[in-house]
Amino acid sequence: MDVPSLVAERLDGDTVRTRVDLGGDDAVFVTTDQTLVYRAEGLLSDESVSAYPHDVEQLALATGRKSTFELTYVDTAGKFAVPSDRTDTVLAPLLKGVLTTTDVVETDEEVRTTYRFSELTLVVTDARLLKHVGNAVWDSDFESYAFANVTDLDTEAGSVASQLVLTVDGRPQRVKIPSEETDVVVHTVESALLAYHGVDTIAELGTGESESAPASEPETFEDQDLETLVADAEETTIDRVSDGETESLDVSKANALTERLAGLEETIEQQTELLEQQQETIETLVEELRRGR
Repeated sequence: MDVPSLVAERLDGDTVRTRVDLGGDDAVFVTTDQTLVYRAEGLLSDESVSAYPHDVEQLALATGRKSTFELTYVDTAGKFAVPSDRTDTVLAPLLKGVLTTTDVVETDEEVRTTYRFSELTLVVTDARLLKHVGNAVWDSDFESYAFANVTDLDTEAGSVASQLVLTVDGRPQRVKIPSEETDVVVHTVESALLAYHGVDTIAELGTGESESAPASEPETFEDQDLETLVADAEETTIDRVSDGETESLDVSKANALTERLAGLEETIEQQTELLEQQQETIETLVEELRRGR
């Protein structure tokens, strides 16, 4: 790897893991501990190197004609810009360095893919899924789902967006993603999850369902099993005949049961749509509160 002498002087024994060319002779050099931005000598400027350590409090990214990375530290901040078509190429190794330096991921843990959806950032590594909601790409307000604790993976389609559902330690954890990106995200997470566990299918991870819901969480209408509802309907409409005679159900009661089942199905659909709308509203409120609105 070609490293300019000025950059080599600033490495101080560190090893360059990634080089990203920015056009001309300009380049970004990423090590485990820092990112070095090299600017070659030009008509209006001298040769220079700027160093950005990875022990940051926050990493933000603003995109436009150029993309600007801003790294915030305890008592200072720094930023640099790259061409927009180099954004993801720079972000991946930079974010890996930040996550490693701040002990979010292991040193030998590889970052497979980074997704940015408006104010949602997802990072898929060899061993976990990281989720961050907010203007920044990363800060301390993130969630981590270790693949070691994941026993199931599913999706839920919604009217506006879909949800990636991971069962972690027996509890569902939902990640809201744009519907048009669902297949890509699911494929990436599923591939990493299966590779981590060394299996071929999600079914081999286990059902991921708890045998009983926690006492602190009351059962909702959506959680009720349709078969249980049907059984309850039968219990109230079937005549129990005594003296060992065979149970009978006349035509009128059968029709009433059919109508009730149809009504129950319609109610379930309405309740499900209402719950989805409520959940989307709650998530929107949470995101706005985090932005200080």
